Amino acid sequence: MQRVRRRRLTAGQKVVFGLAAAIAVGLPGWLITQSYLGKREAALFLASEAVVDGPPCPSLTEAQFDAQGLKAPKATFYEGVGFARQFGHMECRALRYGAGWGTRVYPVCQFTSPKTLVITTPKGVWRFEPGPGQPATVGVPNGQAKCVMASNFTIKALTAR
Repeated sequence: MQRVRRRRLTAGQKVVFGLAAAIAVGLPGWLITQSYLGKREAALFLASEAVVDGPPCPSLTEAQFDAQGLKAPKATFYEGVGFARQFGHMECRALRYGAGWGTRVYPVCQFTSPKTLVITTPKGVWRFEPGPGQPATVGVPNGQAKCVMASNFTIKALTAR
């Protein structure tokens, strides 16, 4: 029986195998990073559209809400939060925590003219009264509802689509 002699790799072959290994490890890493950064950029774009400055919405207790005979019959559940309003249209989106770097999201909803709002989360119920014809934006980071009397979502924007 003849003994098989193993051939050693040449320097050129070692370089080729090294480059192939670097590409095999680096290419998937680069693709995953690009995908994540693209999603982050999209999340930042959505967040920039949802940023609204305005005065805070007047909040009401349950007793005040009931005493005034207010109602919020139009209800929608989004991201585990109940958004109820009396009138108008709404648009919601999920924003990422941590300036777009996080993986968890929280809901932000914009309203054209809700008059009254009732926001229900696992942490409680919030009642707001922006008033008739007044747009509003509600964000619910960490299960706490915050409302401002302004919105980028308007009837003009809605009919222009």
